[in-house]
This record gives sequence, C-alpha cells and structure tokens, in this order.
Amino acid sequence: MKTKNNFIDKLKNRVKNTNYNFSKNLFFQIMLPLFVIILGFIIVLCCNYNLGYDFKGGTVATVVVESDLSVGDNFKQTKDKLDSVLKKNDINGDIYQKVSTSYYGDAITVKFEKISDDLREQLRQDLINEFYPVIEDASDLQIFVKVEEFGGNVDYNAVLSTVLAILVMIIAVFIYISARFGISSGFVALLVSILDSVVLLALLGITRVSLEYGVLTSFAFVALYSLISSTTFISCANSNISKEKYLKEDKDTIANISVKEVLVKYILFAVILLILSLLMGVVPTQMVRSSSLPVMLGVLVVLYSSIYVVPGLWSLAYIRKKNVKPKAEQQVVVEEKLSEEDITKAPEVIVETEAKEE
Repeated sequence: MKTKNNFIDKLKNRVKNTNYNFSKNLFFQIMLPLFVIILGFIIVLCCNYNLGYDFKGGTVATVVVESDLSVGDNFKQTKDKLDSVLKKNDINGDIYQKVSTSYYGDAITVKFEKISDDLREQLRQDLINEFYPVIEDASDLQIFVKVEEFGGNVDYNAVLSTVLAILVMIIAVFIYISARFGISSGFVALLVSILDSVVLLALLGITRVSLEYGVLTSFAFVALYSLISSTTFISCANSNISKEKYLKEDKDTIANISVKEVLVKYILFAVILLILSLLMGVVPTQMVRSSSLPVMLGVLVVLYSSIYVVPGLWSLAYIRKKNVKPKAEQQVVVEEKLSEEDITKAPEVIVETEAKEE
C-alpha cells in the first residue's frame, strides 16, 4: 500500500511541477482530433465502413458433432477441422460459436462472407465428407450439416432508440452543468462530448473495425465518459477561480492549474477502463467482444480531450464575474464597517451618560 501511495504521490508531484501549459496550446492540441476526423471520413468515402454481419448478413455453416464441445479441447479440435474445410474452398471463417441443440447435442457454427450457390453446395458436401463419411440415413444430413445465407438482423428501431437515448443523456447532463456552473461550461461539455463521438466514429473507419450492433453501446459509453470527465475539470476550475489566492491569475493559468490537479485521476481511471475493455475481448458473448476495441479507442479519445481540449475551451468560454470579492474579504470589510460605526457611536453614548449624571 505504501508503495502504491508513493507512486501516486510522485506522479502527482511530477504533474504539478511540469512546465507544459495545457490551456494556452489549445490551437495545436486540437489539430490531432481534427486530423483524425478528416482522415477517417476520407477513408470512409473511399472504402465505406466495415459493416458487420449484423448489418449486411452473410453465410453460416452449422455442423452437429457427437462430442461435448464444452469439455477439454473438443471445441478447438472441431474448429480446426471445420477451418481446414473452409480453407480448402478458399473461405475465411470469421466468427466461430458453440451452439446447443435440443435433441442432437452440440453444434459448431461459423460465419463468413456471402458465397455463390454452387460454392455453398460444394462446401456442404466437403463438410459431410469430413464429419460424416459414413451415415446410415442420408436424410439426417439435412439436420446435421447446413450451409445457408442469412440477412442482417439489426432492428433499426432499436438503433434509433439507442441514438435518442444518447442524445437525451447528453442534453440532461448539459442542463445540469449549465445550471450548476453556467451555460458556457455546459456548452464546453456538450461540444467536447460531440467531438469525442465524432473522433471515435472516424477511428472506426480508419481501423476498419467491424461494425456490429454491440458497437453502438461504445458510443453511449464514450458520450457519458466524456461528460463525466468534463464535469470533473469544470468543477475544479470553477472552485479555483473563486479562491482568493487565484484572484490575480488569468483564466489560462487557472485552467492549467486545475487540469494538473485532476490529471492523475484521469490517468488512473483510464487505466482501469482499458483493463476492463481488454477483459471484454475474451467474454464468450459476441456482442460484448465486438465492443471491446471501440471502447478502448473511446477511452483514449476521451483521455486526450479531457487533458488537451477541455481546459483551453473552458478558458475561452468562461466569463469571469467582475467586482466579486471572495467571502473572506467580504467578511473583513463587514467587520471593518461595524468597528467604524461603533467608534462613531461611542462619543454619543458618553455624552448621554454625562447628561444623565448632571
């Protein structure tokens, strides 16, 4: 525990003592996300997005096997046999899954790109020869070995609902930040959240990540994560700008001080999220696995914008209130006024007392 605390303390001290100004270099720092957006959309215009099977459909081969695929290396051995048949027909299998049937035991499925009718029949015959070289009832082959096309199964109403839910969430947080910290801060958080989502969309085009339905959840995650990070900085900056020791500092300096105060939290939280996103990549559920890389990219995008974009935008947008004195100074002024009034009233009290004595 002491080693961990020492590491964090050293990291905080190093960040605090760095001479780099995170706020004044906004123009150069925002060039990177803008470059990614331009490059991403150029690639998308030339090659389109790499739509997954949820959107465009494909071909699925299903083979019922006698062995229990959940035991030992049975799944790997069966997958290797299936893969060898695919390669024989110049087909690259993409998604392998274990499927349990009601009456015939376990089955293995593999999804790949759409192929011609002739190649589908040839592949089916090769699978029969590989897995069922001898069979008593040929009619059973219609159940045990299948090669068929499937269409995209994305419910576009669900996609629209997801997009609307993200927009409602962003608007709700915008209202909250505007009510608490001012409308300029609300617009900063809103703008950065939109920027992060667009950068992620461009990165998916650059990396050619297969867009499945589960990838949509990564955009909801990025929007929420971006808003939380922006709120963390805005809260710190608004607190610092009202402190008496920072009254003579300009907004750029306060923004730079504030980002250094929250930078270590940003980094540690991002590391935790990156580890979790890596673990998502080994989850058996395909929808969760498909969102692993987009979530990792989203974490890096939000981390960059939180450190290098939000402080500069806040400094530009924030309007500092004039003639507002800190509470400590106001209290001193009130005490001084009261003491002056007491002094002026004191002679009158003395005169009245002397008159009564006479």
